[in-house]
Amino acid sequence: GDSAATTGRSRWEQRGEDKFATVIKPKLAKLPEGVTEINVDELYQLLEDQVPMTLVDARPELRYNQGHLPTAVSIPVPKLKEKKAEVLPQDKDKLLVFYCGGYT
Repeated sequence: GDSAATTGRSRWEQRGEDKFATVIKPKLAKLPEGVTEINVDELYQLLEDQVPMTLVDARPELRYNQGHLPTAVSIPVPKLKEKKAEVLPQDKDKLLVFYCGGYT
């Protein structure tokens, strides 16, 4: 028969041999103190205004190699977590803008 279950932030229904997600509540990452989220329009404005910045593509290197924003450097999240500040640009006067393949 059919049954329903809740796991974490999702709700699943069993329909015969198949399992279907009926509710999916994404867990959004909490930004660290001092970090601000910007949208694409705000990034475009920063680029238009020629604000000194370093664009960091935090996606896996394969995805970066398939295409990335002009001037972006590749620092995948696992490498950033492991090496922390030592992989970031030395110029502390530049704005750091990170992007990834997420929905934000």
